[in-house]
Parts: sequence; C-alpha cells; structure tokens
Amino acid sequence: MNLIINRSIKTVGISNKKIKDIVMTVFPGKTNISLSINFVGEKRIKNINKIYRKKDAVTDVISFANIDNDFISQKGEVDLGDVFICTKQISRQARENNVSFQEENIRIIIHGLLHLKGYDHVIKKDAEKMFSLQEKLIKKFL
Repeated sequence: MNLIINRSIKTVGISNKKIKDIVMTVFPGKTNISLSINFVGEKRIKNINKIYRKKDAVTDVISFANIDNDFISQKGEVDLGDVFICTKQISRQARENNVSFQEENIRIIIHGLLHLKGYDHVIKKDAEKMFSLQEKLIKKFL
C-alpha cells in the first residue's frame, strides 16, 4: 500500500500509524492500493468545495475517487484517489454531536475512504448502507 499523508495544518489529532490502520481496515487485504489523505485548513477546504462541488462553505471531508470498484480485481498498484479533511470542522462537529474529537476524526477519515471505495449517500438506501458500515468500522478504533 502506498499511503501519502499530507498535513498543511499543525495539528491533525491522529497518528500516521492509526491512519494507516484505518485505511487497512476499510480496505482489508489490499496491498496494491495508493491514495492520499490531506489535512487542510478551512480556507482550502472551502475553496475545494466551491470549485468542485459548487458549495461556498467549509465542510469536513471531500473525496476524489480516481476509479470505481473494479480495483478489486486489478493487478499492480491502483491509485484510488485523494481525501481532503478539515480538522477545524471536525472539531465543531464533535462538540455539536457530543463525541470526542478523536472519534469524529476517525469517523470522517472512514467516511472519506468509503467514498473512495464507491459508497455514496445521495439515495436513502445507499446512505443507510454506507453509514451503517461506517459506524461498524468506527467501533474497531474506540
């Protein structure tokens, strides 16, 4: 696995080892994958959100998947895409949801990775499936 972790902010609140453990839990047994996780500030995530999603607001996570679920059967390294995470937004959400910053951070990392894996939450049925799996995976780290 080729995991690139970029930090353009000082504090992300989670170790590289834990991030790698989370990735390996979301993509069990996948050694041929490549992806990046980017921890960014509010200005950058808002700009990305505005450019790519036409939403002029800070958000917690944005994922850019390079491929679809066909990566499972491919040989050689497969670049899954990039995940951008704003920890200031995660901190606000943790307070609003009365959970720890660490729990919310893990939740959002998993959420972003599930998008790279092909999950989405536009349709209610898909959302139920994605959020159910997300919460199941989070329990492995709490």
